[in-house]
Amino acid sequence: MIALLVACASRPEEAKNTRTILPIEAVDPTLPNDAPVQRARDNNHTILALSAGGADGAYGAGVLAGWTVSGTRPEFDVVTGVSTGALLAVLSFLGPQYDALAKELYTSQTNDQIFKSRGLNGLFSDSLYDNTPLKTQIEKHITPRLLAEVAAEHKKGRRLYVATTNLDAGELVVWDMGLIALGGRADPVQHFQKVLRASAAVPGFFPPVYIKPQKGVQLRQAHVDGGVKEPLLYANFMGRSSANQKDLYVVINGTTRQYNDTNPVKPKLASIAQKTIVELMRELQSDTIFRHYSRARNTGIDFHLTSIPDDIPISDKSLDFDPERMMLLYDAGFEIGKKGPQRWNTKPPSVLRETGQIASSN
Repeated sequence: MIALLVACASRPEEAKNTRTILPIEAVDPTLPNDAPVQRARDNNHTILALSAGGADGAYGAGVLAGWTVSGTRPEFDVVTGVSTGALLAVLSFLGPQYDALAKELYTSQTNDQIFKSRGLNGLFSDSLYDNTPLKTQIEKHITPRLLAEVAAEHKKGRRLYVATTNLDAGELVVWDMGLIALGGRADPVQHFQKVLRASAAVPGFFPPVYIKPQKGVQLRQAHVDGGVKEPLLYANFMGRSSANQKDLYVVINGTTRQYNDTNPVKPKLASIAQKTIVELMRELQSDTIFRHYSRARNTGIDFHLTSIPDDIPISDKSLDFDPERMMLLYDAGFEIGKKGPQRWNTKPPSVLRETGQIASSN
Protein backbone atom coordinates (compact mmCIF):
# COMPACT_ATOMS: atom_id res chain seq x y z
CA MET A 1 0.00 0.00 0.00
CA ILE A 2 2.78 2.42 0.99
CA ALA A 3 4.73 1.55 -2.15
CA LEU A 4 1.67 2.39 -4.23
CA LEU A 5 1.26 5.76 -2.50
CA VAL A 6 4.92 6.66 -2.94
CA ALA A 7 4.69 5.78 -6.62
CA CYS A 8 1.99 8.44 -7.00
CA ALA A 9 4.41 11.18 -5.93
CA SER A 10 6.23 11.34 -9.27
CA ARG A 11 6.95 14.38 -11.43
CA PRO A 12 7.45 15.16 -15.13
CA GLU A 13 10.90 14.66 -16.59
CA GLU A 14 13.54 17.27 -15.74
CA ALA A 15 17.28 17.73 -16.20
CA LYS A 16 19.95 19.71 -14.37
CA ASN A 17 20.68 21.96 -17.35
CA THR A 18 17.07 23.21 -17.42
CA ARG A 19 16.63 23.89 -13.69
CA THR A 20 18.03 27.41 -13.85
CA ILE A 21 16.86 28.46 -17.32
CA LEU A 22 14.90 31.72 -17.25
CA PRO A 23 11.50 31.01 -18.85
CA ILE A 24 11.03 32.82 -22.14
CA GLU A 25 8.22 35.04 -20.78
CA ALA A 26 10.07 35.91 -17.58
CA VAL A 27 12.01 39.13 -17.12
CA ASP A 28 15.51 39.72 -15.88
CA PRO A 29 15.15 42.61 -13.39
CA THR A 30 18.77 43.62 -13.92
CA LEU A 31 18.28 44.49 -17.58
CA PRO A 32 17.16 48.03 -18.50
CA ASN A 33 15.19 46.83 -21.52
CA ASP A 34 12.67 45.23 -19.18
CA ALA A 35 11.36 48.68 -18.25
CA PRO A 36 7.69 49.39 -19.02
CA VAL A 37 6.97 51.46 -22.10
CA GLN A 38 6.49 55.11 -21.17
CA ARG A 39 2.98 56.20 -22.06
CA ALA A 40 2.24 59.75 -23.17
CA ARG A 41 -1.27 59.98 -21.69
CA ASP A 42 -0.11 61.96 -18.62
CA ASN A 43 2.93 62.82 -16.57
CA ASN A 44 2.29 60.23 -13.85
CA HIS A 45 3.72 56.73 -13.46
CA THR A 46 1.76 54.49 -11.10
CA ILE A 47 2.64 51.05 -9.76
CA LEU A 48 0.29 48.78 -7.81
CA ALA A 49 1.80 45.88 -5.82
CA LEU A 50 -0.57 43.30 -4.30
CA SER A 51 0.83 40.95 -1.69
CA ALA A 52 0.33 37.31 -0.80
CA GLY A 53 -2.21 36.46 1.89
CA GLY A 54 -4.53 33.60 0.94
CA ALA A 55 -8.13 34.28 1.94
CA ASP A 56 -7.07 37.71 3.22
CA GLY A 57 -6.97 38.78 -0.43
CA ALA A 58 -10.54 39.89 0.28
CA TYR A 59 -9.03 42.99 1.87
CA GLY A 60 -7.25 44.01 -1.34
CA ALA A 61 -10.38 43.38 -3.40
CA GLY A 62 -12.27 45.74 -1.10
CA VAL A 63 -9.56 48.41 -1.26
CA LEU A 64 -9.64 48.44 -5.07
CA ALA A 65 -13.45 48.60 -5.21
CA GLY A 66 -13.56 51.43 -2.68
CA TRP A 67 -10.82 53.25 -4.56
CA THR A 68 -12.97 53.02 -7.70
CA VAL A 69 -15.90 54.61 -5.85
CA SER A 70 -13.64 57.43 -4.65
CA GLY A 71 -13.09 58.47 -8.27
CA THR A 72 -9.32 58.71 -7.77
CA ARG A 73 -8.22 55.22 -8.82
CA PRO A 74 -5.66 55.52 -11.62
CA GLU A 75 -5.18 53.27 -14.61
CA PHE A 76 -2.00 51.71 -13.27
CA ASP A 77 1.04 51.58 -15.52
CA VAL A 78 2.39 48.52 -13.69
CA VAL A 79 0.52 45.95 -11.60
CA THR A 80 2.22 43.12 -9.72
CA GLY A 81 0.86 40.23 -7.70
CA VAL A 82 2.11 37.34 -5.60
CA SER A 83 0.08 34.27 -4.59
CA THR A 84 -3.51 35.42 -3.88
CA GLY A 85 -2.40 38.82 -5.14
CA ALA A 86 -1.64 37.31 -8.55
CA LEU A 87 -5.26 36.66 -9.54
CA LEU A 88 -6.30 39.97 -8.00
CA ALA A 89 -3.52 41.67 -10.00
CA VAL A 90 -4.99 40.39 -13.27
CA LEU A 91 -8.43 41.76 -12.41
CA SER A 92 -7.01 45.06 -11.11
CA PHE A 93 -4.89 45.46 -14.23
CA LEU A 94 -7.97 45.20 -16.43
CA GLY A 95 -9.82 47.88 -14.49
CA PRO A 96 -12.89 48.64 -12.37
CA GLN A 97 -15.17 46.61 -14.64
CA TYR A 98 -13.72 43.55 -12.88
CA ASP A 99 -14.41 44.80 -9.34
CA ALA A 100 -17.65 42.81 -9.11
CA LEU A 101 -15.91 39.58 -10.11
CA ALA A 102 -13.13 40.24 -7.59
CA LYS A 103 -15.73 40.71 -4.86
CA GLU A 104 -17.46 37.48 -5.81
CA LEU A 105 -14.22 35.50 -5.83
CA TYR A 106 -12.94 36.92 -2.56
CA THR A 107 -16.10 36.94 -0.44
CA SER A 108 -18.16 33.91 -1.41
CA GLN A 109 -15.58 31.12 -1.62
CA THR A 110 -15.39 28.23 0.83
CA ASN A 111 -12.59 25.75 1.38
CA ASP A 112 -14.18 23.06 -0.77
CA GLN A 113 -14.25 25.50 -3.70
CA ILE A 114 -10.48 25.93 -3.43
CA PHE A 115 -9.10 22.57 -2.33
CA LYS A 116 -9.94 19.15 -0.93
CA SER A 117 -8.03 16.99 1.53
CA ARG A 118 -6.07 14.00 0.29
CA GLY A 119 -6.27 12.38 3.71
CA LEU A 120 -3.54 9.87 4.46
CA ASN A 121 -2.52 9.84 0.79
CA GLY A 122 -1.31 13.41 1.20
CA LEU A 123 1.50 12.24 3.49
CA PHE A 124 2.97 10.24 0.64
CA SER A 125 2.19 12.69 -2.15
CA ASP A 126 3.50 16.08 -3.24
CA SER A 127 0.96 17.98 -1.13
CA LEU A 128 -1.58 17.61 1.65
CA TYR A 129 -4.38 19.03 -0.45
CA ASP A 130 -5.66 18.68 -3.99
CA ASN A 131 -6.28 22.14 -5.47
CA THR A 132 -8.22 20.90 -8.50
CA PRO A 133 -11.20 23.08 -7.48
CA LEU A 134 -8.96 26.17 -7.66
CA LYS A 135 -7.65 25.00 -11.04
CA THR A 136 -11.24 24.69 -12.27
CA GLN A 137 -12.05 28.24 -11.13
CA ILE A 138 -8.96 29.69 -12.77
CA GLU A 139 -9.86 27.93 -16.03
CA LYS A 140 -13.39 29.31 -15.79
CA HIS A 141 -12.34 32.94 -15.47
CA ILE A 142 -9.04 33.06 -17.39
CA THR A 143 -10.45 32.85 -20.91
CA PRO A 144 -9.20 33.71 -24.41
CA ARG A 145 -11.23 36.91 -24.20
CA LEU A 146 -9.52 37.94 -20.95
CA LEU A 147 -6.11 37.21 -22.46
CA ALA A 148 -6.99 39.38 -25.44
CA GLU A 149 -7.77 42.24 -23.05
CA VAL A 150 -4.45 41.78 -21.24
CA ALA A 151 -2.60 41.68 -24.56
CA ALA A 152 -4.29 44.90 -25.71
CA GLU A 153 -3.22 46.73 -22.55
CA HIS A 154 0.31 45.34 -22.88
CA LYS A 155 0.55 46.83 -26.36
CA LYS A 156 -0.31 50.23 -24.87
CA GLY A 157 2.78 50.00 -22.68
CA ARG A 158 1.17 48.82 -19.46
CA ARG A 159 2.72 45.86 -17.66
CA LEU A 160 1.37 43.00 -15.53
CA TYR A 161 3.85 40.92 -13.53
CA VAL A 162 3.25 37.80 -11.44
CA ALA A 163 5.84 36.03 -9.28
CA THR A 164 6.44 32.32 -8.81
CA THR A 165 9.29 30.45 -7.16
CA ASN A 166 11.28 28.06 -9.33
CA LEU A 167 11.69 25.46 -6.59
CA ASP A 168 14.23 23.45 -8.57
CA ALA A 169 16.57 26.47 -8.68
CA GLY A 170 15.41 28.18 -5.49
CA GLU A 171 14.89 31.40 -7.44
CA LEU A 172 12.13 33.98 -7.81
CA VAL A 173 10.69 34.20 -11.33
CA VAL A 174 8.93 37.37 -12.51
CA TRP A 175 6.53 36.56 -15.33
CA ASP A 176 5.45 39.18 -17.87
CA MET A 177 1.81 38.13 -18.16
CA GLY A 178 1.17 40.51 -21.05
CA LEU A 179 3.90 38.76 -23.00
CA ILE A 180 2.22 35.42 -22.32
CA ALA A 181 -1.12 36.87 -23.44
CA LEU A 182 0.40 37.99 -26.75
CA GLY A 183 0.98 34.34 -27.62
CA GLY A 184 4.06 32.38 -28.51
CA ARG A 185 3.11 29.14 -26.80
CA ALA A 186 1.04 26.37 -28.32
CA ASP A 187 -1.69 27.19 -25.77
CA PRO A 188 -1.11 30.64 -24.21
CA VAL A 189 -4.38 30.50 -22.24
CA GLN A 190 -3.33 27.30 -20.52
CA HIS A 191 0.15 28.70 -19.86
CA PHE A 192 -1.33 31.88 -18.35
CA GLN A 193 -3.55 29.72 -16.13
CA LYS A 194 -0.63 27.55 -15.03
CA VAL A 195 1.46 30.55 -13.96
CA LEU A 196 -1.43 31.89 -11.86
CA ARG A 197 -1.94 28.47 -10.30
CA ALA A 198 1.78 28.16 -9.57
CA SER A 199 1.88 31.57 -7.93
CA ALA A 200 -0.74 30.37 -5.43
CA ALA A 201 0.69 26.86 -4.94
CA VAL A 202 1.70 27.01 -1.26
CA PRO A 203 4.42 24.31 -0.92
CA GLY A 204 3.35 21.32 1.10
CA PHE A 205 -0.30 22.33 0.97
CA PHE A 206 -0.75 22.44 -2.82
CA PRO A 207 1.23 20.55 -5.47
CA PRO A 208 3.89 22.31 -7.56
CA VAL A 209 2.99 23.30 -11.10
CA TYR A 210 5.40 21.90 -13.67
CA ILE A 211 6.19 24.43 -16.38
CA LYS A 212 8.29 24.19 -19.53
CA PRO A 213 10.77 27.08 -19.49
CA GLN A 214 11.08 27.02 -23.28
CA LYS A 215 9.06 25.97 -26.29
CA GLY A 216 9.81 22.69 -27.96
CA VAL A 217 11.10 20.86 -24.87
CA GLN A 218 9.36 18.40 -22.59
CA LEU A 219 11.58 19.05 -19.58
CA ARG A 220 9.83 21.03 -16.85
CA GLN A 221 10.63 23.14 -13.81
CA ALA A 222 8.69 22.87 -10.53
CA HIS A 223 7.08 26.23 -9.72
CA VAL A 224 5.32 27.15 -6.48
CA ASP A 225 4.06 30.20 -4.58
CA GLY A 226 6.15 33.30 -5.24
CA GLY A 227 5.68 34.21 -1.58
CA VAL A 228 8.34 31.64 -0.68
CA LYS A 229 10.91 34.19 -1.86
CA GLU A 230 9.01 37.49 -1.85
CA PRO A 231 5.48 38.04 -0.49
CA LEU A 232 5.40 41.36 -2.35
CA LEU A 233 6.78 42.07 -5.83
CA TYR A 234 8.58 45.23 -6.85
CA ALA A 235 11.83 45.82 -8.73
CA ASN A 236 13.61 48.99 -9.75
CA PHE A 237 12.94 48.50 -13.46
CA MET A 238 9.20 48.80 -12.81
CA GLY A 239 9.67 52.40 -11.73
CA ARG A 240 11.81 53.55 -14.63
CA SER A 241 9.96 56.40 -16.24
CA SER A 242 10.49 59.98 -17.39
CA ALA A 243 7.27 61.03 -15.64
CA ASN A 244 7.60 63.81 -13.08
CA GLN A 245 5.29 62.06 -10.59
CA LYS A 246 5.83 58.40 -9.72
CA ASP A 247 3.90 56.45 -7.09
CA LEU A 248 4.16 52.94 -5.67
CA TYR A 249 0.91 51.75 -4.05
CA VAL A 250 1.33 48.68 -1.84
CA VAL A 251 -1.68 46.66 -0.66
CA ILE A 252 -0.82 44.10 2.00
CA ASN A 253 -3.38 41.31 2.13
CA GLY A 254 -2.55 40.70 5.75
CA THR A 255 -1.51 42.43 8.91
CA THR A 256 1.58 44.56 9.55
CA ARG A 257 0.95 44.90 13.28
CA GLN A 258 3.84 44.30 15.63
CA TYR A 259 2.33 41.49 17.71
CA ASN A 260 0.47 38.37 16.61
CA ASP A 261 -1.18 37.64 19.95
CA THR A 262 -4.72 36.82 18.84
CA ASN A 263 -4.45 33.18 19.90
CA PRO A 264 -2.17 31.34 22.35
CA VAL A 265 0.17 28.61 21.14
CA LYS A 266 -1.07 25.17 22.12
CA PRO A 267 1.39 22.69 23.71
CA LYS A 268 1.41 20.58 20.56
CA LEU A 269 4.05 20.19 17.88
CA ALA A 270 1.65 21.16 15.06
CA SER A 271 0.60 24.37 16.80
CA ILE A 272 4.17 25.36 17.65
CA ALA A 273 5.40 24.61 14.12
CA GLN A 274 2.50 26.49 12.52
CA LYS A 275 3.04 29.62 14.62
CA THR A 276 6.77 29.49 13.93
CA ILE A 277 6.23 29.39 10.17
CA VAL A 278 3.70 32.23 10.39
CA GLU A 279 6.21 34.38 12.27
CA LEU A 280 8.98 33.59 9.78
CA MET A 281 6.68 34.71 6.98
CA ARG A 282 5.69 37.87 8.87
CA GLU A 283 9.35 38.75 9.27
CA LEU A 284 9.99 38.11 5.57
CA GLN A 285 7.06 40.36 4.75
CA SER A 286 8.37 43.14 6.99
CA ASP A 287 11.85 42.92 5.46
CA THR A 288 10.42 42.89 1.93
CA ILE A 289 8.25 45.95 2.57
CA PHE A 290 11.22 47.87 3.93
CA ARG A 291 13.43 46.86 0.99
CA HIS A 292 10.84 48.02 -1.54
CA TYR A 293 10.26 51.24 0.40
CA SER A 294 14.00 51.93 0.25
CA ARG A 295 14.10 51.22 -3.48
CA ALA A 296 11.23 53.59 -4.10
CA ARG A 297 12.61 56.34 -1.90
CA ASN A 298 16.07 56.10 -3.48
CA THR A 299 14.66 56.48 -6.99
CA GLY A 300 12.26 59.36 -6.35
CA ILE A 301 9.08 57.29 -6.14
CA ASP A 302 6.42 58.15 -3.56
CA PHE A 303 5.50 55.20 -1.33
CA HIS A 304 1.96 54.41 -0.11
CA LEU A 305 0.94 51.36 1.93
CA THR A 306 -2.24 49.94 3.41
CA SER A 307 -2.83 46.71 5.31
CA ILE A 308 -5.59 45.05 7.32
CA PRO A 309 -6.48 47.29 10.28
CA ASP A 310 -5.05 46.25 13.63
CA ASP A 311 -8.49 45.96 15.22
CA ILE A 312 -9.36 42.96 13.03
CA PRO A 313 -8.14 39.71 14.66
CA ILE A 314 -5.45 37.81 12.80
CA SER A 315 -6.58 34.52 11.31
CA ASP A 316 -4.75 31.36 12.38
CA LYS A 317 -4.96 29.96 8.86
CA SER A 318 -4.52 32.02 5.69
CA LEU A 319 -6.02 29.12 3.73
CA ASP A 320 -9.26 29.15 5.71
CA PHE A 321 -11.78 30.54 3.24
CA ASP A 322 -14.50 31.69 5.62
CA PRO A 323 -17.04 33.88 3.77
CA GLU A 324 -17.99 35.74 6.95
CA ARG A 325 -14.41 36.79 7.69
CA MET A 326 -13.70 37.54 4.03
CA MET A 327 -16.73 39.82 3.87
CA LEU A 328 -15.49 41.60 7.00
CA LEU A 329 -12.10 42.14 5.35
CA TYR A 330 -13.67 43.25 2.08
CA ASP A 331 -15.83 45.83 3.84
CA ALA A 332 -12.85 47.14 5.83
CA GLY A 333 -10.82 47.47 2.63
CA PHE A 334 -13.71 49.14 0.83
CA GLU A 335 -14.00 51.85 3.49
CA ILE A 336 -10.26 52.51 3.37
CA GLY A 337 -10.28 52.54 -0.43
CA LYS A 338 -13.10 55.10 -0.50
CA LYS A 339 -10.92 57.56 1.44
CA GLY A 340 -8.17 57.38 -1.17
CA PRO A 341 -4.46 56.66 -0.66
CA GLN A 342 -3.82 60.03 0.99
CA ARG A 343 -4.74 58.23 4.23
CA TRP A 344 -2.28 55.37 3.66
CA ASN A 345 1.11 55.08 5.35
CA THR A 346 4.00 56.74 3.53
CA LYS A 347 6.53 54.69 5.48
CA PRO A 348 6.64 51.00 6.46
CA PRO A 349 5.08 50.22 9.86
CA SER A 350 8.48 49.01 11.08
CA VAL A 351 9.95 52.46 10.39
CA LEU A 352 6.99 54.20 12.02
CA ARG A 353 7.45 52.10 15.16
CA GLU A 354 11.19 52.70 15.33
CA THR A 355 10.77 56.46 14.94
CA GLY A 356 7.90 56.62 17.40
CA GLN A 357 5.39 57.73 14.78
CA ILE A 358 1.83 56.49 14.84
CA ALA A 359 0.56 54.59 11.82
CA SER A 360 -2.58 56.36 10.60
CA SER A 361 -3.27 54.80 7.21
CA ASN A 362 -6.18 52.74 8.44
